[in-house]
Amino acid sequence: MKFKTPMARLSFVAASAALALGAWAAPAQAHPWAEWIGYGQPNTREGVGCFQDLFNDVWWQTGYHPIAEDGLFGPDTDGAIRAFQKWKRLSADGIVGPETGTALLNATNWGNGTGCDYYIPSN
Repeated sequence: MKFKTPMARLSFVAASAALALGAWAAPAQAHPWAEWIGYGQPNTREGVGCFQDLFNDVWWQTGYHPIAEDGLFGPDTDGAIRAFQKWKRLSADGIVGPETGTALLNATNWGNGTGCDYYIPSN
């Protein structure tokens, strides 16, 4: 992009910086449209990996063990979901939908700045 005057260049830089800072400082937002996680669900690698990462922040409270953070859904991740749901007194259906996702994000301070709030369904 070519600017005709130094003032135009400065204005562009200032506006870009303001937008970037505004996006960075924005609070976490719920993402009810994020893909659900569990058997019979889309199980995106990002969503599963985020669940695994966030679960490993709270595993010791659930009575389960830490799980691999490989982004692959399987029996160990299913067990972790159910253990988390039981710990939070949710229906232990093994599916991370908005209710379980919100509980997980709240338990980990909305993902501890990992960006996982985008991949975990929440309400």
